[in-house]
Amino acid sequence: MSMSKKIISKFFSYQQSPSFTELQDEPVEVSEVDGIRSLHIGTDTIQSSMRIKDPFFLELNYTKVMALSLLFNDTPNHILTIGLGGASMQKFYYKHCKEAHITALELHQQVINVAYAYFELPEDPRLDVIQGDGISFMVKHEQAYDIILSDAFDEYGIPDVFTSKEYYTLCKSRLTDQGFFMINLWGSDPDTPQYIETIKAVFRGQVLFVPAGNPGNIIVMAFRKSPKELRIPALKDKIKTIEQMIGVELMVYFNRLLENNASKDSHQLKFT
Repeated sequence: MSMSKKIISKFFSYQQSPSFTELQDEPVEVSEVDGIRSLHIGTDTIQSSMRIKDPFFLELNYTKVMALSLLFNDTPNHILTIGLGGASMQKFYYKHCKEAHITALELHQQVINVAYAYFELPEDPRLDVIQGDGISFMVKHEQAYDIILSDAFDEYGIPDVFTSKEYYTLCKSRLTDQGFFMINLWGSDPDTPQYIETIKAVFRGQVLFVPAGNPGNIIVMAFRKSPKELRIPALKDKIKTIEQMIGVELMVYFNRLLENNASKDSHQLKFT
């Protein structure tokens, strides 16, 4: 057992905290409006949405921002997702990253059942869906991932444990050399700026963030090491290629990436 794992295990020594137990009892509901199927957990808030006639299309804005992750690695081998919901991103990576093995951790068994039954989640050896706590999973397994995506919410927002320095440190320790961590945060949460500062501290400032909309989600990408390509002209060419590949317009979100992570006179992205 490595020293890093010993330290992390001390921080996360629980097996199942009361908050996680309560989460498993939250009602899971599915709605349909104008050809869009949506998932709700505990409230009327939409957790995930799927276009019924095009189940792999990225319907919600925040998932389109997450698609910008292909700018920094379009051929990942191992992806870990914490939280499943309607499986939008798991299906996205499954379809467009043909060599990737995707592991999805979801605490709520009913969410898993609904994702298979109503959201066209494929059953395939490349997509491993596990009922359980993502933190405990990372503590027990030392697999390194090219992308770790954190999208864990309950009816009140993001559980505190997923906004802690210890959690971000754990995720960083499970990244490959050029891997990166991506998290979905609430733009309307007054504590979100502090969460981002904590992520910056853990990742030594190598952090980019992109608002999905006002006042919606904010997607944060934090890198173990600086990405190999930060030049804006090269990234702009690549985003056009990605748009053609996935059939989704991403330029508006790419421009938000530039607005929030590059100075006006810069020809490359800058960490903020």
